[in-house]
Amino acid sequence: MDSHAVIASLPVAGADRTVLIEAANAAFEKVIERIEPANEELTRTFWDAESYIDNEITADMLPISRDEAAYLVDVFLVHHVIELAVAANKEAAEFRP
Repeated sequence: MDSHAVIASLPVAGADRTVLIEAANAAFEKVIERIEPANEELTRTFWDAESYIDNEITADMLPISRDEAAYLVDVFLVHHVIELAVAANKEAAEFRP
């Protein structure tokens, strides 16, 4: 990215929010491809990029550069997607006869 933008307050809004949501969605797609969840479509229904950004960028991280925030979103998203895939597997198992 190489931006000089700094996120100094919450909730993340405007161009910063747009950039981080786009980064989260791109990272989500990369993780889905890597982990190949058994219930991919159900896992996708649990994904909410806006909520992820709202919950992962916290006040104790501020101020933070937009580039650093996007990097952290990319790096740490894998654990969140795995949690979504596990939840999808549990839900799918509940509906199997």
